[in-house]
Formats: sequence, C-alpha cells, structure tokens
Amino acid sequence: MAIEKVDIDNQGWTYSSYTKAGDFVFTSICSGFGATIEKATATALDQLQRYLHHAGVDLDDLVKVTVTFKRGENFDGMKTVFKKYFPNGYPARNTILVDEFLGESTKLQIEGIAYKP
Repeated sequence: MAIEKVDIDNQGWTYSSYTKAGDFVFTSICSGFGATIEKATATALDQLQRYLHHAGVDLDDLVKVTVTFKRGENFDGMKTVFKKYFPNGYPARNTILVDEFLGESTKLQIEGIAYKP
C-alpha cells in the first residue's frame, strides 16, 4: 500500500495537511475561528472539506471525525452546523474537551478519516 503525505498550507508546522494510505485519507486538525461557535465550526469544516477535496474525497466519505473543544457548552452550537454540512448522515464522532491546549482564539478543532475505494 502506498502512503502519500501531502502538505497544502501548514505553514511550517511539523505535520502534513493529510495523509493518503490506500483508500483512506487521514486529515490533520482544522482549527475553527470566529466570533461564535457556529462560525468557528463552519470555518473548520470548510478547511476540512478543502483538504478532502484536494485528496479526491468529500465530507460524505468521512467515516470518523474527532472534535476538540475548549468549552463544553459549545457542543449544541457545533451540532447545529454539523446538521447543515452532513445532510446525508453523520460520520462517527469522538468529542474531546481540553482546557489549555487550544489557543484563546481557537474555539474548536476537527480532524477526520475518510474512505473511498
């Protein structure tokens, strides 16, 4: 199985934007910024979608996402945006709450695993 590591625009960070391994695509974190959790979720999902499109897959090909929050009360706002981005069903999801890892302006981060044979 060939493994391809792709760096789109990570600006010197020590990770790839995504890695393709066979029929799987593993994305790195996509940070969400904005005044509200809804805007932050949309910006993170837009970046995730850009990585996936670059790899030849789409949001519908996601099998799992991990969402990392700084504040747990933002969960419902994130779910509202997920309903718009995943009208054909949701990927499996893991949600993690952290306190100090995310910077002040980062409301959440999303990463995903996609599969397309």
